Amino acid sequence: MLQHEDPHFDSDGFIAHVQPGYDNLELMERGRKIATGLKVYLPDDFNKAVAILLASLDSPVVYDENNSITSFIFLPHTIYVTENGIDDFETSMQAHYQLTQRFTSEFAIRRFIQRYPDKCLALLTLWATDANLHVRRLVSEGTRPRLPWASRLPEFIQDPSAVIELLELLKDDSELYVRRSVANNLNDIGKDHPEL
Repeated sequence: MLQHEDPHFDSDGFIAHVQPGYDNLELMERGRKIATGLKVYLPDDFNKAVAILLASLDSPVVYDENNSITSFIFLPHTIYVTENGIDDFETSMQAHYQLTQRFTSEFAIRRFIQRYPDKCLALLTLWATDANLHVRRLVSEGTRPRLPWASRLPEFIQDPSAVIELLELLKDDSELYVRRSVANNLNDIGKDHPEL
């Protein structure tokens, strides 16, 4: 997919870089290893690299409870953007906006929330009313204080009021998929603030 968008992309070199030890890795470690290969074989310029990544994407995923794990092909993309774009909020968050429509960016946006809390909360407030259900779900799932497989968000564990404001926008969402994420987030909050 990448070579189709960038004829200079060395797919053989990329595969040779990623393959050693790959079979022994767990899922998230595989994603990280592929992301390190992307760093080596995509252009050094982050904006050019992201443009190639985004141009290589297929259509947004239509949610289906019977979906296989096919969308996990984009896990390394989300890791790449976060690992290499933390200093470029606008480009990175717009990349995550596109990526979450194919594979969730719920793990990847957490570093941005911690580094840019006000900017992220403002953007997530806009995304809470987005037409795409995956984007709306990202708002809830990405702000879960105790999201499994992800770093915790201690600021939201201590004070979940900003998250509650986002969940107020999503609690009556037309999609069960989004409402389930709201319930998961509330379950996280309830572990630390049962009275709330």
